Amino acid sequence: MADMSDWFIMKDPVEHRQKALEWRRCKSNAERERFVKVNGVRWSEILRLSYFDLIQFVVIDLMHCLFLGIAKWITKRIWIDEDVLTEKALQSIQKKMSEFKLPSDLGRIPGKIHCGEGFSNFTADQ
Repeated sequence: MADMSDWFIMKDPVEHRQKALEWRRCKSNAERERFVKVNGVRWSEILRLSYFDLIQFVVIDLMHCLFLGIAKWITKRIWIDEDVLTEKALQSIQKKMSEFKLPSDLGRIPGKIHCGEGFSNFTADQ
């Protein structure tokens, strides 16, 4: 986890298209599910457009993917599971957050980040 150069490796669009075609040739849903678990690829009808590079042209939904999905994953998997943020650190952050006074037109600050998985009750605006 420490070497960030391994985190984001650009996929090859030709290989991705080939794997998607292999997925399409799977005979059953169970076989397709196994294929996706191994390869992380499934068919999309947009791949019928030969000029469409699914790797380069993908649009990331920031709120659902980044703010709610990846941010939570980073917090849990890297910061908490790898003990970058200890229980003591989470309690300290919670104490500081409890002291914040927000203007009435801003969203709420989450309740207890030091409980459960930590930061797990965040909403997109938090």
